[in-house]
Amino acid sequence: MQLQGAVVVITGATRGFGHALARALLARGAKVVISGRQQETVAAAAAALASEGSVAGVACDVSVAAEVNALARAAVERFGRIDVWVNNAGIAALPGGVLDFPPETAERVWRVNALGTLHSTQAAVAVMKRQPEGGTIVNLYGRGSDLRPASPNGLYAASKAWITSFTRTAAQEHKGLPIRFIGFSPGMMTTDMLRVREVVGRQAAARLRHLPRVLAALATPPEAPAEALARLLERNTRPFVEYRTLRGFRLLKGLAHMAWLGMRGAPPPLPDEALEVQPPYEPPLFSWEDTSRRP
Repeated sequence: MQLQGAVVVITGATRGFGHALARALLARGAKVVISGRQQETVAAAAAALASEGSVAGVACDVSVAAEVNALARAAVERFGRIDVWVNNAGIAALPGGVLDFPPETAERVWRVNALGTLHSTQAAVAVMKRQPEGGTIVNLYGRGSDLRPASPNGLYAASKAWITSFTRTAAQEHKGLPIRFIGFSPGMMTTDMLRVREVVGRQAAARLRHLPRVLAALATPPEAPAEALARLLERNTRPFVEYRTLRGFRLLKGLAHMAWLGMRGAPPPLPDEALEVQPPYEPPLFSWEDTSRRP
């Protein structure tokens, strides 16, 4: 793909990986539409990128289909088409056991991560299937997309597992159209999502004590995977591809570095007082203090 002049929509692009990707694509001459939930934040992010190329900002909550459709219309009205749509918007619950959260927390994660990807892919395909040149849809994978256990981030990981299955199925169902699908896993990044200060349950707190060592060994600034995705968009010709930045030699190097850090004793584990531990959720069946009702 020639990114020069290509129109790219990126959800969740006011900061972190989405913002870094917008910058990488603007440097290659793309026209970029960024989105986020708050109009003020979107306007500020678009203003910060304005000197780097042609950029527009549209407020959009991806969990609301009507807002996603409005984002797609705005991109077409501004630039005439959509060549690439990147489903980057996502949220995570606090670290904790997969059953330790109230239903409304799980629902919010699923509405943004899973339904947001569904709404956005539907809008993107509606535009791209009417373009002779088609287009490319990028769905962000993450921890859980390989279907392995992912404590203490089970809710987030389950939503990413859904996105993996959804992306593979959508790619298979659109083989006859010039629409390409990319499942892209950026790996562990030094973004706000990993700056944990609260957890749910003591078990999650114990698992997170060595997070500083893991981050030091495996995490990268978001600019690194953003560049990797930009290069992939430039060279990919396959209708479906899955790409993981943390793989092969880089993964082995990171694990070796983590072991070396362990032997050196740095960085130190998080002290107990560094994390605020919230009590896990219990379904309100009845009062468990009433011993006559205990099973």
